[in-house]
Amino acid sequence: MMTTDVLQHLDDGVLVVTINRPAKKNAISAPMYQALAEAIVAADRREDVRAVLLQGEGGNFSSGNDIGLFVNGPASDHKASPAAPFLRAVIALRKPMVACVCGHAVGIGATVLLHCDYVVASDDARIRFPFVDLGLCPEFASTLLLQQVVGRNKAAEWLLLGATIPAAEAHRAGLVNRVMPQNTVSEEALSVARCLAAKPPQALMATRGLMRDATRALVESSLERETVVFDTLRRSPEAQEIFRRFLQRTQAPTALGA
Repeated sequence: MMTTDVLQHLDDGVLVVTINRPAKKNAISAPMYQALAEAIVAADRREDVRAVLLQGEGGNFSSGNDIGLFVNGPASDHKASPAAPFLRAVIALRKPMVACVCGHAVGIGATVLLHCDYVVASDDARIRFPFVDLGLCPEFASTLLLQQVVGRNKAAEWLLLGATIPAAEAHRAGLVNRVMPQNTVSEEALSVARCLAAKPPQALMATRGLMRDATRALVESSLERETVVFDTLRRSPEAQEIFRRFLQRTQAPTALGA
C-alpha cells in the first residue's frame, strides 16, 4: 500500500523504514499499519536487504496507535485488527531490526522495541506503556517479553503504573542498548544497522533464529491471548468512555495506545 506516511529507502543493505506522520507525533493509522507490514515482509524476502532500521520523522519515534481506531475499529473478529499484519510481519522477520528512538515511543511505539535486535535512543526519548490507563491490556507479546528483558518487578511497574520512562532508565533496565545525544542518534542507529548488514547473512540469520526459536511458540501464544483480551477490553463501556473523553479533549484523533 502506497502512503507518504510510511517512507522507505535502501542504504548499504539496510532498509530504512520511516514513520512519517510528524503532525500527529507519528501516530499509526490503518493504512500505515498495512504499509509497514508490507515493507517488513518485502525486506524479509529481498536479497538486497540484510537489515531493517525503523525510525520516526520529526523528533518522535511513534506515539502509538491512532486512538480513533479504538473507537471506530471493527467490533467483530479480533484477527481483523489493523495492527495484526504488522505484528505478524515483525515476529516473522528473519533479518535483524534496529530501532532509532527519539522523543515519544508510546504504546506500540514501545512494545515494538521488544522485537528489535538493537535499540538506540536519544537522550530526550520518553517511553511509555499506557494500556491500563486507556482501559486496555498490553499487546505485541509484551506481557511476556518485557518481563524477560527487564525482570518481573520492573515490567509490572511499567505496565501497571504506565509512567513515562526516560531513556536513561530504559537503558539501565536493558530495554535500550545505547543512549546518544539527539543530534547523533540517527547516525549511530544507521551505523549499527550497516554493521549488521555487512555480516555473513546466513550465519547472522541462523544465529538470530536460534536465539528466538526457544521462545517463538510462547511469543505467538502470548500475542494470541493478548489480542483477544485487548479487543474485548477495547469494546467495553469503560474503555470507550476513556477514548471519547480523550478525543473530546484533543479535538482530533491522536495516539497513546497500541
